[in-house]
Amino acid sequence: MAFLLNGLGGVLEPLQRDLHVSRGDVAFYPSLFAAGLVVVGVGGGALVGRIGRTAALRLAMAGMMLGGLLLATPNRVATLLGALLLGLGGAVLVQLGPALLAALHPQAPTAAVGEANALASTASVIAPLAVAAALVSGLGWRIGYLGPALLALALLTVPAWRLAMPEAPILVTDSGNAPSAPLLGPWFDVLVAVSVEFCFIFWAPSALIDWDHASIGQAPALASLFLVGMATARGLAAPITRRLGERRVLILACTGVAAAGFALFWAAPNIVLAAAGLLVAGLGCALLYPTTVSRVVAVWPHAPDRAAARAALASGLAIGVAPFVLARLSEVTGLRNAYLIVPALLLVLAARGVLSKTSTAV
Repeated sequence: MAFLLNGLGGVLEPLQRDLHVSRGDVAFYPSLFAAGLVVVGVGGGALVGRIGRTAALRLAMAGMMLGGLLLATPNRVATLLGALLLGLGGAVLVQLGPALLAALHPQAPTAAVGEANALASTASVIAPLAVAAALVSGLGWRIGYLGPALLALALLTVPAWRLAMPEAPILVTDSGNAPSAPLLGPWFDVLVAVSVEFCFIFWAPSALIDWDHASIGQAPALASLFLVGMATARGLAAPITRRLGERRVLILACTGVAAAGFALFWAAPNIVLAAAGLLVAGLGCALLYPTTVSRVVAVWPHAPDRAAARAALASGLAIGVAPFVLARLSEVTGLRNAYLIVPALLLVLAARGVLSKTSTAV
Protein backbone atom coordinates (compact mmCIF):
# COMPACT_ATOMS: atom_id res chain seq x y z
CA MET A 1 0.00 0.00 0.00
CA ALA A 2 2.74 2.48 0.94
CA PHE A 3 4.71 1.60 -2.21
CA LEU A 4 1.72 2.07 -4.51
CA LEU A 5 0.40 5.23 -2.88
CA ASN A 6 3.70 7.08 -2.63
CA GLY A 7 4.92 5.86 -6.00
CA LEU A 8 1.85 7.27 -7.73
CA GLY A 9 3.37 10.75 -7.90
CA GLY A 10 6.25 9.44 -9.99
CA VAL A 11 4.00 7.92 -12.67
CA LEU A 12 1.55 10.78 -13.23
CA GLU A 13 3.77 12.60 -15.74
CA PRO A 14 4.51 9.53 -17.92
CA LEU A 15 0.89 8.39 -17.58
CA GLN A 16 -0.24 11.82 -18.79
CA ARG A 17 1.98 11.46 -21.84
CA ASP A 18 0.84 7.89 -22.56
CA LEU A 19 -2.84 8.83 -22.46
CA HIS A 20 -2.37 12.23 -24.17
CA VAL A 21 -4.41 14.06 -21.54
CA SER A 22 -3.93 17.19 -19.40
CA ARG A 23 -2.44 17.39 -15.92
CA GLY A 24 -5.92 18.01 -14.54
CA ASP A 25 -7.12 14.78 -16.14
CA VAL A 26 -4.43 12.61 -14.55
CA ALA A 27 -5.22 14.30 -11.22
CA PHE A 28 -8.25 12.00 -11.14
CA TYR A 29 -5.97 9.03 -10.44
CA PRO A 30 -4.86 10.10 -6.94
CA SER A 31 -8.45 11.19 -6.29
CA LEU A 32 -9.81 7.77 -7.21
CA PHE A 33 -7.15 6.11 -5.07
CA ALA A 34 -8.25 8.35 -2.21
CA ALA A 35 -11.91 7.62 -2.90
CA GLY A 36 -11.18 4.03 -1.91
CA LEU A 37 -9.85 5.26 1.42
CA VAL A 38 -12.97 7.33 2.00
CA VAL A 39 -15.35 4.48 1.14
CA VAL A 40 -13.57 2.03 3.42
CA GLY A 41 -13.23 4.66 6.13
CA VAL A 42 -16.99 5.01 6.17
CA GLY A 43 -18.13 1.42 5.68
CA GLY A 44 -15.06 -0.79 6.09
CA GLY A 45 -15.76 -1.69 9.71
CA ALA A 46 -19.18 -3.08 8.85
CA LEU A 47 -17.76 -5.03 5.88
CA VAL A 48 -15.03 -6.70 7.94
CA GLY A 49 -17.53 -7.46 10.69
CA ARG A 50 -19.79 -9.16 8.14
CA ILE A 51 -17.29 -11.25 6.14
CA GLY A 52 -14.43 -11.59 8.67
CA ARG A 53 -10.79 -10.54 8.60
CA THR A 54 -9.51 -13.48 6.57
CA ALA A 55 -12.00 -12.97 3.74
CA ALA A 56 -11.43 -9.20 3.84
CA LEU A 57 -7.66 -9.71 3.52
CA ARG A 58 -8.12 -11.99 0.51
CA LEU A 59 -10.58 -9.56 -1.08
CA ALA A 60 -8.20 -6.64 -0.57
CA MET A 61 -5.26 -8.44 -2.17
CA ALA A 62 -7.37 -9.60 -5.13
CA GLY A 63 -8.69 -6.07 -5.63
CA MET A 64 -5.19 -4.58 -5.62
CA MET A 65 -3.90 -7.16 -8.11
CA LEU A 66 -6.81 -6.58 -10.48
CA GLY A 67 -6.47 -2.82 -10.06
CA GLY A 68 -2.78 -2.94 -10.92
CA LEU A 69 -3.42 -4.97 -14.06
CA LEU A 70 -6.12 -2.54 -15.20
CA LEU A 71 -3.87 0.46 -14.53
CA ALA A 72 -1.27 -1.08 -16.83
CA THR A 73 -3.65 -1.17 -19.82
CA PRO A 74 -3.65 1.54 -22.54
CA ASN A 75 -7.40 2.16 -22.07
CA ARG A 76 -8.16 5.26 -20.02
CA VAL A 77 -11.45 3.99 -18.55
CA ALA A 78 -9.75 0.77 -17.47
CA THR A 79 -6.90 2.69 -15.85
CA LEU A 80 -9.37 4.84 -13.89
CA LEU A 81 -11.12 1.72 -12.62
CA GLY A 82 -7.73 0.27 -11.74
CA ALA A 83 -6.84 3.30 -9.61
CA LEU A 84 -10.13 2.96 -7.75
CA LEU A 85 -9.60 -0.76 -7.08
CA LEU A 86 -6.06 -0.08 -5.86
CA GLY A 87 -7.46 2.47 -3.42
CA LEU A 88 -10.23 0.19 -2.17
CA GLY A 89 -7.92 -2.79 -1.68
CA GLY A 90 -5.18 -0.70 -0.09
CA ALA A 91 -7.63 0.95 2.28
CA VAL A 92 -8.87 -2.42 3.54
CA LEU A 93 -5.26 -3.46 4.16
CA VAL A 94 -4.65 -0.26 6.12
CA GLN A 95 -7.71 -0.95 8.24
CA LEU A 96 -6.82 -4.60 8.85
CA GLY A 97 -3.10 -4.17 9.49
CA PRO A 98 -2.97 -2.80 13.04
CA ALA A 99 -5.75 -5.06 14.33
CA LEU A 100 -4.22 -8.18 12.79
CA LEU A 101 -0.72 -7.39 14.02
CA ALA A 102 -2.01 -6.82 17.54
CA ALA A 103 -3.92 -10.12 17.43
CA LEU A 104 -0.98 -12.08 16.02
CA HIS A 105 1.54 -10.54 18.45
CA PRO A 106 -0.42 -9.94 21.67
CA GLN A 107 2.76 -9.80 23.78
CA ALA A 108 4.30 -6.99 21.71
CA PRO A 109 1.64 -5.24 19.62
CA THR A 110 3.38 -1.87 19.65
CA ALA A 111 6.64 -3.35 18.37
CA ALA A 112 4.79 -5.24 15.63
CA VAL A 113 2.92 -2.18 14.41
CA GLY A 114 6.08 -0.07 14.67
CA GLU A 115 8.06 -2.52 12.53
CA ALA A 116 5.27 -2.55 9.94
CA ASN A 117 5.29 1.25 9.77
CA ALA A 118 9.06 1.30 9.41
CA LEU A 119 8.76 -1.10 6.48
CA ALA A 120 6.04 1.09 4.96
CA SER A 121 8.26 4.16 5.23
CA THR A 122 11.07 2.30 3.47
CA ALA A 123 8.68 1.24 0.70
CA SER A 124 7.57 4.85 0.34
CA VAL A 125 11.15 5.89 -0.42
CA ILE A 126 11.87 2.94 -2.73
CA ALA A 127 8.76 3.41 -4.89
CA PRO A 128 9.71 6.62 -6.75
CA LEU A 129 13.30 5.37 -7.07
CA ALA A 130 12.03 2.17 -8.71
CA VAL A 131 9.91 4.21 -11.11
CA ALA A 132 12.87 6.46 -11.93
CA ALA A 133 15.17 3.49 -12.54
CA ALA A 134 12.64 1.85 -14.85
CA LEU A 135 12.17 5.08 -16.83
CA VAL A 136 15.89 5.76 -17.17
CA SER A 137 16.57 2.19 -18.30
CA GLY A 138 13.80 2.37 -20.90
CA LEU A 139 11.65 -0.34 -19.29
CA GLY A 140 8.74 2.05 -18.74
CA TRP A 141 6.95 3.25 -15.62
CA ARG A 142 4.74 0.15 -15.44
CA ILE A 143 7.72 -2.10 -14.69
CA GLY A 144 9.01 0.16 -11.92
CA TYR A 145 5.64 0.97 -10.34
CA LEU A 146 3.46 -2.10 -10.83
CA GLY A 147 6.07 -4.82 -11.28
CA PRO A 148 7.41 -5.01 -7.68
CA ALA A 149 3.98 -4.50 -6.09
CA LEU A 150 2.13 -7.11 -8.18
CA LEU A 151 5.00 -9.59 -7.75
CA ALA A 152 4.88 -9.15 -3.96
CA LEU A 153 1.10 -9.62 -3.92
CA ALA A 154 1.38 -12.72 -6.12
CA LEU A 155 4.00 -14.27 -3.83
CA LEU A 156 1.75 -13.64 -0.81
CA THR A 157 -1.41 -15.00 -2.44
CA VAL A 158 -0.93 -18.63 -1.43
CA PRO A 159 -0.05 -17.89 2.24
CA ALA A 160 -2.97 -15.46 2.48
CA TRP A 161 -5.42 -18.02 1.14
CA ARG A 162 -4.15 -20.82 3.41
CA LEU A 163 -3.65 -18.88 6.64
CA ALA A 164 -6.67 -18.18 8.83
CA MET A 165 -6.40 -14.79 10.51
CA PRO A 166 -7.53 -14.35 14.13
CA GLU A 167 -11.06 -13.01 13.94
CA ALA A 168 -12.76 -10.50 16.22
CA PRO A 169 -16.25 -9.03 16.21
CA ILE A 170 -16.56 -5.51 14.85
CA LEU A 171 -19.02 -3.43 16.85
CA VAL A 172 -20.58 -0.56 14.96
CA THR A 173 -22.22 1.73 17.50
CA ASP A 174 -22.15 5.05 15.69
CA SER A 175 -24.60 5.59 12.85
CA GLY A 176 -23.25 9.00 11.80
CA ASN A 177 -20.39 9.59 9.44
CA ALA A 178 -19.68 13.27 10.08
CA PRO A 179 -17.34 14.30 12.90
CA SER A 180 -19.12 15.53 16.03
CA ALA A 181 -18.49 19.07 17.33
CA PRO A 182 -15.58 18.30 19.77
CA LEU A 183 -13.83 16.32 17.05
CA LEU A 184 -14.28 18.81 14.23
CA GLY A 185 -11.25 21.04 14.95
CA PRO A 186 -8.70 18.21 15.35
CA TRP A 187 -10.29 16.40 12.39
CA PHE A 188 -9.77 19.53 10.27
CA ASP A 189 -6.10 19.63 11.35
CA VAL A 190 -5.61 16.09 10.01
CA LEU A 191 -7.26 17.13 6.75
CA VAL A 192 -4.87 20.09 6.35
CA ALA A 193 -1.73 18.16 7.37
CA VAL A 194 -2.36 15.31 4.94
CA SER A 195 -3.25 17.79 2.18
CA VAL A 196 0.18 19.42 2.49
CA GLU A 197 1.95 16.07 2.47
CA PHE A 198 0.32 14.74 -0.69
CA CYS A 199 0.59 17.96 -2.66
CA PHE A 200 4.33 17.32 -2.41
CA ILE A 201 4.15 13.57 -2.99
CA PHE A 202 1.97 13.71 -6.10
CA TRP A 203 3.16 16.86 -7.87
CA ALA A 204 6.79 17.48 -6.87
CA PRO A 205 8.08 15.38 -9.81
CA SER A 206 6.04 17.45 -12.27
CA ALA A 207 7.29 20.66 -10.62
CA LEU A 208 10.91 19.59 -11.00
CA ILE A 209 10.29 18.92 -14.69
CA ASP A 210 8.49 22.22 -15.28
CA TRP A 211 10.66 24.51 -13.15
CA ASP A 212 14.09 22.93 -13.16
CA HIS A 213 14.09 21.00 -16.45
CA ALA A 214 14.60 17.64 -14.77
CA SER A 215 14.31 14.65 -17.08
CA ILE A 216 11.34 12.33 -16.73
CA GLY A 217 13.69 9.82 -15.06
CA GLN A 218 15.42 12.31 -12.75
CA ALA A 219 12.21 13.87 -11.43
CA PRO A 220 10.79 10.98 -9.36
CA ALA A 221 14.24 10.13 -8.00
CA LEU A 222 14.88 13.68 -6.79
CA ALA A 223 11.31 14.06 -5.54
CA SER A 224 11.86 10.99 -3.35
CA LEU A 225 14.03 13.21 -1.13
CA PHE A 226 10.79 14.52 0.35
CA LEU A 227 9.98 10.95 1.43
CA VAL A 228 13.52 10.48 2.71
CA GLY A 229 13.03 13.53 4.94
CA MET A 230 9.71 12.15 6.14
CA ALA A 231 11.16 8.73 6.95
CA THR A 232 14.16 10.26 8.74
CA ALA A 233 12.12 12.54 11.00
CA ARG A 234 9.57 9.84 11.79
CA GLY A 235 12.40 7.56 12.80
CA LEU A 236 13.45 10.25 15.29
CA ALA A 237 9.90 10.93 16.50
CA ALA A 238 10.52 9.86 20.10
CA PRO A 239 13.49 12.17 20.85
CA ILE A 240 11.92 15.05 18.88
CA THR A 241 8.65 14.92 20.79
CA ARG A 242 10.49 14.60 24.12
CA ARG A 243 12.59 17.62 23.26
CA LEU A 244 9.75 19.89 22.18
CA GLY A 245 7.36 18.72 24.87
CA GLU A 246 4.06 20.37 23.92
CA ARG A 247 1.86 19.70 20.90
CA ARG A 248 1.52 23.41 20.13
CA VAL A 249 5.29 23.89 20.03
CA LEU A 250 5.70 20.80 17.85
CA ILE A 251 3.10 22.02 15.34
CA LEU A 252 4.77 25.42 15.08
CA ALA A 253 8.24 23.90 14.68
CA CYS A 254 7.06 21.45 12.03
CA THR A 255 5.12 24.01 10.00
CA GLY A 256 8.08 26.41 10.20
CA VAL A 257 10.56 23.84 8.88
CA ALA A 258 8.11 22.69 6.21
CA ALA A 259 7.53 26.29 5.09
CA ALA A 260 11.29 26.92 4.87
CA GLY A 261 11.72 23.78 2.78
CA PHE A 262 8.86 24.78 0.51
CA ALA A 263 10.34 28.25 -0.02
CA LEU A 264 13.67 26.74 -1.09
CA PHE A 265 11.94 24.20 -3.36
CA TRP A 266 9.67 26.85 -4.93
CA ALA A 267 12.22 29.61 -5.47
CA ALA A 268 15.42 27.60 -6.02
CA PRO A 269 17.54 28.80 -8.95
CA ASN A 270 18.71 25.26 -9.74
CA ILE A 271 17.63 21.68 -9.38
CA VAL A 272 20.10 20.85 -6.58
CA LEU A 273 18.66 23.49 -4.26
CA ALA A 274 15.11 22.53 -5.25
CA ALA A 275 15.82 18.92 -4.26
CA ALA A 276 17.35 20.12 -0.98
CA GLY A 277 14.17 22.10 -0.35
CA LEU A 278 12.11 18.94 -0.77
CA LEU A 279 14.30 17.15 1.79
CA VAL A 280 13.80 19.96 4.32
CA ALA A 281 10.07 20.09 3.61
CA GLY A 282 9.85 16.35 4.25
CA LEU A 283 11.60 16.76 7.59
CA GLY A 284 9.06 19.42 8.56
CA CYS A 285 5.95 17.61 7.33
CA ALA A 286 6.89 14.23 8.84
CA LEU A 287 5.36 14.69 12.29
CA LEU A 288 2.35 16.80 11.31
CA TYR A 289 0.16 13.77 10.65
CA PRO A 290 1.19 11.76 13.75
CA THR A 291 0.66 14.83 15.93
CA THR A 292 -2.73 15.78 14.52
CA VAL A 293 -4.08 12.23 14.41
CA SER A 294 -3.08 11.63 18.04
CA ARG A 295 -5.07 14.72 18.97
CA VAL A 296 -8.14 13.26 17.23
CA VAL A 297 -7.84 10.06 19.26
CA ALA A 298 -7.31 12.04 22.46
CA VAL A 299 -10.54 13.99 21.94
CA TRP A 300 -12.55 10.75 21.99
CA PRO A 301 -10.80 8.65 24.68
CA HIS A 302 -14.01 6.66 25.15
CA ALA A 303 -13.96 5.50 21.50
CA PRO A 304 -10.43 5.57 20.09
CA ASP A 305 -11.22 3.19 17.23
CA ARG A 306 -14.10 5.34 16.02
CA ALA A 307 -11.91 8.44 16.33
CA ALA A 308 -9.17 6.78 14.26
CA ALA A 309 -11.76 5.91 11.61
CA ARG A 310 -12.76 9.57 11.41
CA ALA A 311 -9.09 10.50 11.00
CA ALA A 312 -8.80 7.98 8.16
CA LEU A 313 -11.78 9.63 6.50
CA ALA A 314 -10.01 13.00 6.74
CA SER A 315 -6.89 11.48 5.17
CA GLY A 316 -8.86 10.07 2.26
CA LEU A 317 -10.56 13.38 1.59
CA ALA A 318 -7.24 15.22 1.77
CA ILE A 319 -5.50 12.85 -0.64
CA GLY A 320 -8.40 13.05 -3.06
CA VAL A 321 -9.11 16.78 -2.99
CA ALA A 322 -5.97 18.85 -2.37
CA PRO A 323 -3.69 17.43 -5.13
CA PHE A 324 -6.63 17.53 -7.54
CA VAL A 325 -7.32 21.19 -6.76
CA LEU A 326 -3.62 21.99 -7.19
CA ALA A 327 -3.60 20.31 -10.61
CA ARG A 328 -6.73 22.14 -11.76
CA LEU A 329 -5.34 25.47 -10.56
CA SER A 330 -2.12 24.80 -12.44
CA GLU A 331 -4.05 24.72 -15.71
CA VAL A 332 -5.30 28.25 -15.03
CA THR A 333 -2.41 29.94 -13.23
CA GLY A 334 0.55 27.65 -13.91
CA LEU A 335 2.01 25.04 -11.56
CA ARG A 336 4.28 27.47 -9.71
CA ASN A 337 1.42 29.75 -8.70
CA ALA A 338 -0.89 26.80 -7.95
CA TYR A 339 1.70 25.38 -5.54
CA LEU A 340 1.20 28.41 -3.29
CA ILE A 341 -1.74 26.57 -1.73
CA VAL A 342 0.90 24.62 0.24
CA PRO A 343 2.21 27.57 2.33
CA ALA A 344 -1.40 28.73 2.70
CA LEU A 345 -2.32 25.38 4.24
CA LEU A 346 0.75 25.46 6.48
CA LEU A 347 -0.25 28.93 7.67
CA VAL A 348 -3.72 27.67 8.55
CA LEU A 349 -2.24 24.78 10.53
CA ALA A 350 0.21 27.06 12.35
CA ALA A 351 -2.56 29.54 13.19
CA ARG A 352 -4.70 26.76 14.61
CA GLY A 353 -1.73 25.63 16.68
CA VAL A 354 -1.25 29.13 18.10
CA LEU A 355 -4.96 29.62 18.82
CA SER A 356 -5.44 26.17 20.33
CA LYS A 357 -6.94 26.34 23.80
CA THR A 358 -4.83 23.43 24.99
CA SER A 359 -1.11 22.77 24.78
CA THR A 360 -1.00 19.19 25.94
CA ALA A 361 2.13 17.07 25.94
CA VAL A 362 2.86 14.85 22.97
